[in-house]
Amino acid sequence: MHLILGIESSCDETAAAVVGDGHHVLGEVVRSQAADFAAWGGVVPELAARGHIQHLPQVIAEALDQAQCQGHDLSAIAVTSYPGLMGSLLCGVTAAKMCAARWNIPLIAVDHIQAHLCAAHLSQASITYPAIGLVASGGHSHFYHLTGPSQSRLLGGTIDDAAGEAFDKAAAILNLEYPGGPAIDRLAATGDHTALRLPRSLLHSGDLRLSFAGLKTALLYQMRGPQGKDPLTASAAEIAHAAASFQAAVVEVLVRKLLQAAASHTCQQLIIGGGVACNSGLRRALQEACDKHQLALALPEPRHCADNAAMIAALGYHHWQAGHYAEPTLSPLPTTAVGPRRHATPASPGT
Repeated sequence: MHLILGIESSCDETAAAVVGDGHHVLGEVVRSQAADFAAWGGVVPELAARGHIQHLPQVIAEALDQAQCQGHDLSAIAVTSYPGLMGSLLCGVTAAKMCAARWNIPLIAVDHIQAHLCAAHLSQASITYPAIGLVASGGHSHFYHLTGPSQSRLLGGTIDDAAGEAFDKAAAILNLEYPGGPAIDRLAATGDHTALRLPRSLLHSGDLRLSFAGLKTALLYQMRGPQGKDPLTASAAEIAHAAASFQAAVVEVLVRKLLQAAASHTCQQLIIGGGVACNSGLRRALQEACDKHQLALALPEPRHCADNAAMIAALGYHHWQAGHYAEPTLSPLPTTAVGPRRHATPASPGT
């Protein structure tokens, strides 16, 4: 079995994992800083980088210990190199370069977004390609045409807020805790999703663009007055209804656009990744849609939807098989320099 050590530090999770042959998770450790940033309402980049410096040596050691292996047993080290927060990425890349040099093994640079789609291989080793992929997370909501685990082409995505970002902002409007996605999902289970009339932006645009900024603003005005500045006076039941209505709007748009992409590209396989793929409403709607349209659905386990190192190692394995190694001079590239948001004109649905 070929073992790949994955290292993830693109945002506020510090993670390391050892994965065999691209899908056997032998050791996995994640240190999240989400609780540290709850009071701030979001990630503070400088503090996140300091957290990675503190946690990386320990999480790497623990992952190797769980896998019952040592550095010289590894075939390669894969590390998130882009996109993400520059300071956070730099911590992981530096650690990976040092370990690769110490153990004299190849270094592999991994695209964090592409890895979210490869996470499905951790729970479903056999996936049919070509496929349509959706990465829905706090920073990204984009569609891809996939011809293999490491070959993807951007089809379209958000022109403003990502789905996870929208959930966080909606939670803040409703005075819910950070991160907002789990809080919205939990309340939505007890609410009426038809209680509020909320927009489905670009639902009939004919392309694969997404927009959630208007949805968030509509929620703000309905819950906090015409200028969005009134105190929240809604009852617990009304807040649950608002959460359910907001979640239903996000889910409907994502599922409808996914089906559109699958039909346009004659693909029978859907692959979903990213933190929003944990959302129970989305998972349920996806399964119902795939059953109805006779599509295959590949979803990661919930623990591999959020940022993790197992998905980095899984994608790293496919790069290792192809001989795609990074130089010792590898430098990380932040979100401002690379990633789907840098593409001004995504492909149209039929191309």
